[in-house]
Amino acid sequence: MRIRKSFAAAFVLLLLLSAYLGFAPIDVQHDKPVHFLVFFTLTTLFYWIVDTTRKRLINATIIVCILLGGIGSELVQSFVPYRAFDIVDIVANVIGASVALALSSLYHKRMLERKRAQKYFAVQPQDPELELGETGESVNLTDLGTSAAAEPEEPR
Repeated sequence: MRIRKSFAAAFVLLLLLSAYLGFAPIDVQHDKPVHFLVFFTLTTLFYWIVDTTRKRLINATIIVCILLGGIGSELVQSFVPYRAFDIVDIVANVIGASVALALSSLYHKRMLERKRAQKYFAVQPQDPELELGETGESVNLTDLGTSAAAEPEEPR
């Protein structure tokens, strides 16, 4: 298991900044897009910190970013005297984190499929005869790409 230090550093910096802004005595009128973007970015960074299996990453990201971050941070704000609990903030947090998790997981899956394809399909078969379909017909691999129409006619 490898830790990607650049993603970890960016995550910690954004987490500290968002925690400061989340608990600071400031009020922004239309802050729902900000909630969405912050949790989208935090979740994307968190997903790529540790190089491990997709299942572990998805589970850890759900627990840390969606439950603790998206919902927990709003619950903690309800105990701060100058902040107010807002269910719509939770919705924006959870949607931002969920979209980021879905996109990161999908990209990760495709990345793994490409690596697997390169690893296993890069090997050429040793036998130049390749069986095609149900007919049992064989084609010489060296003849692929040539056709009877492409061959020059013999002189008469």
